[in-house]
Amino acid sequence: MDEIVESYKKISIAAVSDALDRLGIHGTCLGISPTNYGYQMVGRAFTVKYLPVAQDKGSVGDYIDEVSTGSVVVLDNAGRLDCTVWGDILTSVAHMKGIAGTLIDGVCRDVSCSLDLKYPIFSRGKYMRTGKDRVDAVAYMVPVSIGDVQVRPGDIIFGSDDGALVIHKERETEVLALAQLIEEKEEGIRQEVMRGTPLKEAREKYGYHQLQSREN
Repeated sequence: MDEIVESYKKISIAAVSDALDRLGIHGTCLGISPTNYGYQMVGRAFTVKYLPVAQDKGSVGDYIDEVSTGSVVVLDNAGRLDCTVWGDILTSVAHMKGIAGTLIDGVCRDVSCSLDLKYPIFSRGKYMRTGKDRVDAVAYMVPVSIGDVQVRPGDIIFGSDDGALVIHKERETEVLALAQLIEEKEEGIRQEVMRGTPLKEAREKYGYHQLQSREN
């Protein structure tokens, strides 16, 4: 069991985002949304890099057999909206293997399958046109990008109803500790308010306005 990943599953994505802000780390994936709400996705990145096809037609990739249980498949299709790199066959196999979910800088299709299986997919949208003969899977387990965020193999991917973000492996323990502290303090504020303490006073007591302030 990956204890760091399991610990991230117990906190909110908002607390993680605030921790990234305080540490001056850019990890939030703008424009990425879940295909369905109510599911969390946390796991380590298995990355795939796509490029437009060249003279010789390439392959969209048969990598799914190599992805470990609990991982998140991260597909860098350069934000393309005109063809997909993920559909129902991949969803079915990923679900069967216990893969945590899929993050795409691009679009997916066959959304009904992912909804039926409750398989988390985070992407820029949905579109039915195949990527076959349009894109080529050129590299696996290499650094890729989701928008302007770099993702490296083994980085932690966190997705929820609020969107998706990346926690770089070398900072994951630091980010986790700070996110836990932020969540603890915000829960303290909630408890104070429920007991009748004015919100301004509760926030001052727990240092709310410093929680997201960037550290020097």
